[in-house]
Amino acid sequence: MIGSDQSPGTLGVMPCAIAWLFKLINEQKDKTGARFSVRVSAVQVTGKEEILKDLLTGIAQGTEATGVGTAPSVYLREDPICGTQLENQSELRAPTAEKAAHYLDAALAARSSADEDEGRSSHILFTLNVYQYRIERSNTKAGLPGVAGGRSRLHLIDLGTASKSKDPNNVSLSLSALGNVIMALLNGQRHVPHR
Repeated sequence: MIGSDQSPGTLGVMPCAIAWLFKLINEQKDKTGARFSVRVSAVQVTGKEEILKDLLTGIAQGTEATGVGTAPSVYLREDPICGTQLENQSELRAPTAEKAAHYLDAALAARSSADEDEGRSSHILFTLNVYQYRIERSNTKAGLPGVAGGRSRLHLIDLGTASKSKDPNNVSLSLSALGNVIMALLNGQRHVPHR
C-alpha cells in the first residue's frame, strides 16, 4: 500500500492514489469550472484492544510531535441509521498532492513509534475527503446565486501483518477476516462481523 520512494515504479497504492486524485481534480476544474477542496485524515487501529489513534493530531494542533496538547480522542459512535461511525479525527486541508503526501508521511512517522509486535497488528485508515461545489445561478430565488455540491471519500487502508506476529496472545483478525469486515462496511450492513 505504501511502497517506497526509490523510483516511480516502486510507489505504493496510497501515493499513487493521491497523485491520481489531484490529477483528476485539476482536469475537472478545467472542464467544468467546479471548485474542489480536499481534506485528509489518518487513524490507526492498534493491537487486540483495537486502540484508535489520530495520527495527524500533532499537525492539527500546530506541532509535529504527536500526543501533544489536549485534543479529544478518536472514538466510534453507534448511529441507528448509518451504523458505526468514526468520530473526532483531525481533518486537514490539502490544497495540493504534495501537501496530501506530506500528511501521509507524517501519519506513517507517527505510526512507526509503535513497538514491533504492536506495529504488526496495527492498521491505518487514510481518508481523502473531496468536497466539490459550484455556484448555480439558474435555480435560485430572487436571482441570488446558490451553491451546489457534496462530499466524496476515498478510504485507503493499510492492513498490518498480524499473521506474522510471534505473540501467541495476539488475537488480531487475519487478513481474510478483515476482508469480511471491509465488505460488510462497503455493503452498508448494520451488523459488522467485528468492531
